[in-house]
Formats: sequence, C-alpha cells, structure tokens
Amino acid sequence: MVHFRVVIYLLLLTLVLSCVDHREDRGGRGEAMTERVNYDSIVSRASIVDPDLVNDLETNSVLLEDGTKQIRYSMYEMNYLPAKDFLFRENIYRQDGSLLMSYCAIFDVPVGAMCTYDERGALLQREEWNDGYKGCKVNPSMLVAFLEKEGWYNRSTGESAVGDIDSLGLNGNFTYNVFNHVIVDFFPPSDLQDYPVWVVLLPEINRVPKVFAEKYLRNDAKTGEGNASGLCNVTYVIDAKSGRYNVRWEHGHVR
Repeated sequence: MVHFRVVIYLLLLTLVLSCVDHREDRGGRGEAMTERVNYDSIVSRASIVDPDLVNDLETNSVLLEDGTKQIRYSMYEMNYLPAKDFLFRENIYRQDGSLLMSYCAIFDVPVGAMCTYDERGALLQREEWNDGYKGCKVNPSMLVAFLEKEGWYNRSTGESAVGDIDSLGLNGNFTYNVFNHVIVDFFPPSDLQDYPVWVVLLPEINRVPKVFAEKYLRNDAKTGEGNASGLCNVTYVIDAKSGRYNVRWEHGHVR
C-alpha cells in the first residue's frame, strides 16, 4: 500500500486546496474522540508463512484461524486483521522466503513501527511512526472512532455504509472492505498549512448513514433509506490539533 501514497497524496491535496461549486459545505467541532486502539500487541506480530507459499506466483487469499484476511503475493503478503483490531499489516519477504520488513497501517496511514530484519530473523531497525502524531488531538485511533460515530462502519456489528456489502461479520473481510473504500491521509504542517491536517475521502457509498443524514442532510430534498440522495465523494478535512473539521459531499451518481 505504501507505493500508492504518492498518488493518494496528490489526489487529497487537490481536494484540500480546491472547492467544487456543486459540493455542499458543512463545518463543526469534532466530537469527543477518546477511544484508543491497542497496537502494542499487534505491531510486533510478524506472520512467518511457508516460503513455498510466499514465493508462489499465484495470488492466495485465505482467512486465518484468528479471523485475519491474508492475501499472498510472490514476495509479500497483506494481512487485514479482524474488526476488533482494525489494522492492516504488510510483511515483505526476500527471495529465499525470509522476512525482510513488516509494518502496520490504519487505512493507508502507518502506525506503530516499521521493522526491518536480517536473514536469520533478528531485528535490524525499528522506526516509530507514532512520533508524527505527537501533540495531535486527533491521532489515528481517534480518527477511527470519529468515523465510526459518523455512521460509516460499525466494528461491533460488521455493518458498513461504504463498499459493496452492507454487513461482513467481524473478521478481516470487514477491515478489508472498509480500508479499500475509504481514503485517508495525514498532512503534517508545511508551507501549505500551519497545522497538521487529516483528509478523509469516501468515494463509494453503499448507503447514507442515519447519523450522517440527521446531522448534515436535514435540508436536503431526498434522504431516507438507501442512497436516495445520490451521495458520493464525502470529504472530511480535520484540524488534527483542535479537532475542528469541515465535511463536504456531492450529489451525483446513484449506485
């Protein structure tokens, strides 16, 4: 997923800096976001699999006993953990099947540490990602809780308002579906803005969540069950320091 970050960065940067006339703008103060995800026991769980499977040129998708959805390619594997953990973990291997690198992410945002190993499996380097979110009121785990409170997914029931399926249970299929239909990126302070910013884009919406409709769409002519309003491209721009945010959306193609 790391190799897609440049494309996503350019896309989201355009959304932050531009305003399309047919979008509706709403702003407000972020809700009290205090929930945290326990990453400590997850970041270090490097999954060593059979080298013959790792180097198989065929793509293999399996559901592991712990509920993780694992997708294997020739030199790396992607692991989508169950809803209770709500993390993506990627392991990258050498040609001999030994583990080279592992890291975790929420959506496409790195969390925890990126670890590099030698051929015998000994840790060579550990680079902490969480330092980049220090001083932020809205860190990755709080962002996860905020989007859930907005009604886009439910980690307790497996329901999702994004993607193609309403409910997927609580295993890695749920995490896979949500992560692949929500684009998230974090922008540290720069010449473009003085404060850190989260940008969230939901381009494919299965249905309009009741919470979202009641909060933002009260004046819209068509809401209700399903995606009757043709809602798409919902975008949140969040000040990571204060928690204040703006949300925009389009009324476009109904899926």
